[in-house]
Amino acid sequence: MSSSFHASTVDWLGCWIAAGQVKPGESLKVEADLGEQLGVSRTVIREAIKTLVAKGMLEVGPKVGTRVLPVKRWNLFDPQVVGWLSRGGLPENFVDDLLDLRRTIEPMAVRWACERATVEQVEAILLACNALERAVDSGIDYNRADQLFHECILAASHNQFIEQMVPALGALLAVCFEVSAADPDELRRTLPIHKDMAEAIAARDAARGVWACMTLIDNADLAIKRYYPQVMADKKTG
Repeated sequence: MSSSFHASTVDWLGCWIAAGQVKPGESLKVEADLGEQLGVSRTVIREAIKTLVAKGMLEVGPKVGTRVLPVKRWNLFDPQVVGWLSRGGLPENFVDDLLDLRRTIEPMAVRWACERATVEQVEAILLACNALERAVDSGIDYNRADQLFHECILAASHNQFIEQMVPALGALLAVCFEVSAADPDELRRTLPIHKDMAEAIAARDAARGVWACMTLIDNADLAIKRYYPQVMADKKTG
């Protein structure tokens, strides 16, 4: 079985389910019908379904067939699942829950980074902040630069649970940044706060770093409330 066939089939099915084409509790088409629709074998469909079962999106049983599970059962710390949800337009409560998660994890990660970051990690955070400034000036790749900045801080927390969550948190943060970055002026307004957070970590000033972190999240919350409807509408019509 070609790995490219498998990957593309998983991606198609994941997007299809995340977009609500099959509702939670409903069953998928039989494997043969899906295979015919996608132009792949039943074996490819079967293996793709196994992948989505492992991600918590589907369940398979002798009486229920292959059924879509509620979103609360999906692995929302799987970057691929988050990507599928994002492509179809996220429900607003998802973004609200994401902001709550950021308020829970990021300030403590900043505090620990102030205490535990190595010299090399501090340098990486400062370089990421410089890259963020260049992205604001050029208007190119801002979301990726912002994501990298925050990922550097999470890694510098030296908490093994947070470190293992960095790929998933990075994907979740990217969703948040995509919405909050809808206003170019917002990016320039928040740049000094990013700098303040980076400099606080370099100075080992936890109180200043946590304040900057909470200020950034509060600003993101306000921006999302302003721009979320338009960003999601653009996704659904784009």
